[in-house]
Amino acid sequence: MKVLLRKLPSCVTLPGQTTTMNLSRLLLAFSALTFFGLSLTGAAKASTIEQARLTGTWTGPLTLPGGRQAVSITINQYANGTTAAVLHAAEPQLDNIALRVVRSADSVVFYADNAGYRFVAQPLADGKRLRGQWQQPGFRTTLVLARVQASEERAASPASPKSRKAAEARGTSVYMTEDVQVTSTNSLPVAAGLGGSLRMPMGQGPFPAVMLLSDESTASPANAGHNLLDELADYLTRQGMAVLTLDSRGQGRSMALPVASSNAELVADAQSGLLFLRTHSGIDPMQVGILGHGAGANIALVAATQAPAPAFLVALGAAGVNGQELLARQTSLVNQAGEADTAQAAWSLREMQVMDRARQLTVGLSPPAAQAQLARQQYHLEALAKQRSDALYKRQYAMLEIIRQTPDNSQAQAIVANMLKQIYPNLAPATAHIRAGQLTSPWYRSLLVFNPQPELQKVSCPTLLLHGTADKQVPSALNLPLLEKGLKGNKRVKTLKLDGVNHAFQAPAYEQTMVSSEALESISEWVLQQVKQ
Repeated sequence: MKVLLRKLPSCVTLPGQTTTMNLSRLLLAFSALTFFGLSLTGAAKASTIEQARLTGTWTGPLTLPGGRQAVSITINQYANGTTAAVLHAAEPQLDNIALRVVRSADSVVFYADNAGYRFVAQPLADGKRLRGQWQQPGFRTTLVLARVQASEERAASPASPKSRKAAEARGTSVYMTEDVQVTSTNSLPVAAGLGGSLRMPMGQGPFPAVMLLSDESTASPANAGHNLLDELADYLTRQGMAVLTLDSRGQGRSMALPVASSNAELVADAQSGLLFLRTHSGIDPMQVGILGHGAGANIALVAATQAPAPAFLVALGAAGVNGQELLARQTSLVNQAGEADTAQAAWSLREMQVMDRARQLTVGLSPPAAQAQLARQQYHLEALAKQRSDALYKRQYAMLEIIRQTPDNSQAQAIVANMLKQIYPNLAPATAHIRAGQLTSPWYRSLLVFNPQPELQKVSCPTLLLHGTADKQVPSALNLPLLEKGLKGNKRVKTLKLDGVNHAFQAPAYEQTMVSSEALESISEWVLQQVKQ
């Protein structure tokens, strides 16, 4: 395009203004507009784009070197004017990533700073699409996202498991996760803070919230592949709950105390977590509950007796017996958290081999005779298993009694290491000494004398007791009746037993892979009922 310019004086005065513009600056501005292809019409369009409503969910296909997948970005504008967004996708590396949002007159840029992703987009004139460049290290491509209609978003409301699954399928049920630090004011020293993660649903809130307490006896990196609380946190946040999970003392972002944590210190940590949630601007302080698993469930039960009481309490696999009784009934006291119980595995293998041999011996027998013979063999194995379990219980109870009655740790450790090697002949001497040191730690000593019964009668908030019938660490038949007895004065207690579910709340068909869907739905349904009241 050829542009003709009239000769103008070196300075011009614009009508209605008193300032002058240098000719060279005018030419520079004109050249810039020509270079970028802008015009007065384009400037008017930029003003319209800037006012376009971005809040909501936008979804579309993203083509990457490894293939094509659906992605979505959910954008929320808070009352204070800040904008938050979350990227969601089926690919784990792209899923649930918080995005920094930078808006200008004609574009919006979403930055995933830690991952190195960026989406530079412009809302199209119809207001229903975002079009732009997706950029990541070594690759860029065009990405077009379409706005999800309000009716679809309502259909994806996290009010029930069915709607949650529908929301997940469309990638519209997302939340933001942030690292948090909690000061435990009741612990010594006060500066020994707690690290954790806070998951917040998208929206203005205030939201109901729950704090999750782990089973201290199973908190280990070996357990990282299957984390009950992580799955629970994800599930509950997708239902519209804010969820706080705290790292165990001395792990992750939580500082270790000078000595191993006792129950009293862990209760103080729980109270600090509840206070953190109650003082968070995005959380309803009247709808803050607590959920614990295993030892964490017993900590939650004690924390619930202190004012102000939580709005609700969920106890997963809590103990009703005292600590010494509970530990003595463990199938093995020498295994670290997440380690396989080799003694139990060997016994199970022996049972299977005996039954296989018994089946071979029934060849040629009539069906009734074969069934009767197999039943006798099974009864014999169960009797042997009970004898083995009772003998192990007596020896372990005696060993724990020595710990309880021997305050001198060096003496207790020497005796316990010797007893462990007698109970478990294949145990290496070094391992026996390490385990003896752990069994005589302040946390184990406090657990030995811990009796949940006196505190149970003080719990007055709505409470859900949930146990699996296949739980070998905290057997439901032994513990649930005692929990119910202690809580009989609380008229808002509900008890559930899940068939075939173990202490980690895994169903047999999914052993070591995922949490039972029945457990997730049962917990979610009950919790949501409490916060709606």
